[in-house]
Amino acid sequence: MSRRNVSILIIVLVLTVGFAGIATNLVINAGLNVGYNNKFLDDVVFIKTKTEGTAQISEDGKTITYDAKKISSIGEETSLVFFVKNRNTQYDADVTINCGLNEASSTLNSLVNVSVNPSSFTLVSNEFKTGEVKITLNGVVTEETTGTFTCELVATPSERETPGIITEDNICVEDLNGADPVINGELIPVELADNGDVTYSDQGYDWYNYCDKKWANAVILVDNPSQTYNVGDTIQENDIESYFVWIPRYRYKLFHANQADGTTSKLSESIAQTIEIEFESKDTPVSNGTQDGEWLTHPAFTNFDVNGIWVGKFETGYKGATSVSSAQVSSSDPTKIQVKPSVYSWRNNSVGNFFKAMYNYNRELDSHMMKNTEWGVVAYLSHSRYGINTEVRINNNSNYLTGYAANEKDAGSSTTANQPYNTETGYLASTTGNITGVYDMSGGAWEYVAGYRDGTVGSSGLTLEEIRNTYSKYIDVYASNSAITTYSKRILGDATGEMGPFYYSSGYYRNNWYDDYSYFVESSYPWFVRGGGFSNGSYAGRFYFYRFTGVAYSYYSARLVLLG
Repeated sequence: MSRRNVSILIIVLVLTVGFAGIATNLVINAGLNVGYNNKFLDDVVFIKTKTEGTAQISEDGKTITYDAKKISSIGEETSLVFFVKNRNTQYDADVTINCGLNEASSTLNSLVNVSVNPSSFTLVSNEFKTGEVKITLNGVVTEETTGTFTCELVATPSERETPGIITEDNICVEDLNGADPVINGELIPVELADNGDVTYSDQGYDWYNYCDKKWANAVILVDNPSQTYNVGDTIQENDIESYFVWIPRYRYKLFHANQADGTTSKLSESIAQTIEIEFESKDTPVSNGTQDGEWLTHPAFTNFDVNGIWVGKFETGYKGATSVSSAQVSSSDPTKIQVKPSVYSWRNNSVGNFFKAMYNYNRELDSHMMKNTEWGVVAYLSHSRYGINTEVRINNNSNYLTGYAANEKDAGSSTTANQPYNTETGYLASTTGNITGVYDMSGGAWEYVAGYRDGTVGSSGLTLEEIRNTYSKYIDVYASNSAITTYSKRILGDATGEMGPFYYSSGYYRNNWYDDYSYFVESSYPWFVRGGGFSNGSYAGRFYFYRFTGVAYSYYSARLVLLG
């Protein structure tokens, strides 16, 4: 029979309430009440924290000293996320956590709410779990009040049939360093279940975790949703107009900054590599590297001086389209924009029409057509330790339905040999390898981006005056003497010239990452096209770049971006 005993970790947090609000000085003291299995108690420890304040774990892993941020407005919160690990090889543990105020003060009880989530879980040998202690201000502070609360973590061990194997505590809880998602205007933070169910998020610790490749998502609702939604509610798909994914501000280590013009030979193997990325806020001094090994703050962020951008999760669809042909519309009407899974991509529209429709979609959120550098910022994050870090699966759906993934890696175009975004196969077409990422960056419709050869508007429908005076910060400008293989004229970060060296084979220019098409803009074809199409097979991909006139074309769509 397994021996059973109970261990208790006592967590004491002190709150000081003053006229200016609540200044919280929280100390987590994990004292030991030792039963007859001392080793088990020694091995249940804190290993990481995540907080807006400052926190430090003691050397023995039993105590967290926490200085919380000040809260002063009703509804404002402060919280500590903690990671607990069971390093014991002999025992698993059933854990419950109970938190409560120590004082009987009615004033304090009416001012704050203390909660912990989750309140119960199983912690098997070598496993870690994440919890969050949250303090919420519920009332107006009228007098200085001091109080404490205690959280008891009760761990009941159960003996294992076989010993566990303990590994290093290499838990990634990357702080975005101030580049956290910004929720403004009509945006609603959401969490996506694996099956695609959408839940209104409380923006707590589990909303996103870029170390776990869980990117933050948000939605904008239709004008007249069927109901009013609150935190915790499941949002009906019919009430969602557009999905977005947060790309936090970062700098990256330059890896191929000096690509010459022209081509060389195809290399014997892919040179795709993990791109080194560090998150930072706009208050961090900008990195201005120019040579390999130096750091560069990505220009997609410095151009607008923002902490991140919200990228359309899917190619832009045409609202109301019920067939391939009905999504082929030449129009600049912003009310027809939708960004959703399993809808028909909006195509046969000029660069100018796409640009103006997206520019006018939501001026409060500075909406615009995705720039070439913004395509690059998503592509680079996806090929770091925070993303899928390999090639994404092509959307080979020949009906131009968004969010699909081919059943097989090298599958040809098809209406049926693919699966939607919310399936195990569908996840492979995401920039994260799971449902939280960005889709349709390989295949689907070809995507126009706002990047052009200086002085040459082509058939875009935009004038040079508009580009240079009205919309200059929303369009990437490339050298006026650029040609098909002038890869040196790239903008660092745009995922064009840095993907070299390049080669020519079977009538096409390609790169040595994933053999994607690699054509720079030129005089007759001044606008960049990204991602490739459903029929491009292995030549499509998020490192695919091509050029066209800017004319309305039945194969081409575009993507929406909002500023954070």
